[in-house]
Amino acid sequence: ALAEGQASGGSAAIEALLARDGEEPVADEWQRRYKDSGRIYWDHFYEERTVNFFKDRHYLREEFAELMPEEVLQDPRRWVEQLDVSEEQAPPETLEELIAAMDGRLVVLEVGCAVGNGVLPLLRANPGLFGIACDLSPVAVRLLREKEEFRCGRCLAFPSDITCGAEEQPTAEHRAIEEAVPPDSADFTTLLFVLSAIDPARHRAVIARLRSRLKPGGLALFRDYGRGDLAQLRFAPGHWLGGDLYVRGDGTLAAFFTVEGLRADF
Repeated sequence: ALAEGQASGGSAAIEALLARDGEEPVADEWQRRYKDSGRIYWDHFYEERTVNFFKDRHYLREEFAELMPEEVLQDPRRWVEQLDVSEEQAPPETLEELIAAMDGRLVVLEVGCAVGNGVLPLLRANPGLFGIACDLSPVAVRLLREKEEFRCGRCLAFPSDITCGAEEQPTAEHRAIEEAVPPDSADFTTLLFVLSAIDPARHRAVIARLRSRLKPGGLALFRDYGRGDLAQLRFAPGHWLGGDLYVRGDGTLAAFFTVEGLRADF
């Protein structure tokens, strides 16, 4: 969005809006609450919206071509059947079962899986894919697990706070990535509008944690908000936390990125 503004000669006006001159950031006490209590706000979000609010991300067949088999690459918009659950299979419960389930398959670790509108379409499109999905919100994970397609035998889902290790997880239900996913086991990790919901001070630690789960040569596939996006320009006073970080009315965070900043983080 920012690049488009520059191309049209509007970069100075955009930068003036982003500078938020005369505006004070949200008070420190509230900033700590928003940054440290994300689970509460996201649980609230999914309790209100359940599963019908979200649309499947079919566009990932084109955006993340690295995950697709040849027949889908030739026609990314072709019809793909729902996942077969005629022989219902429970997800793996131990690391040994997980390793066996992943054997011979491409493995994608989807962080911030929400209710499955990313991982399930990917599994439909690629029968050779196994999905490990996690989300900060136990409510979101429960909604994913309740979907019929989740019982396809090619998906594991669990709550996790990816900003911290095993000793700092917010509830007993949460599992650290290091506990749940073997090191060097995933071919890909996907971050779809995930880092924007996390305090930027924690981004590099999150990326390092995910990198440790990737195989040598594994890829992180990323999609998120760009600095200067219209969504950023629309934030009213009282929502700015400093820099390019904001808080929505529901208490969830929204960070905005530059290509240069992402390159430095990754």
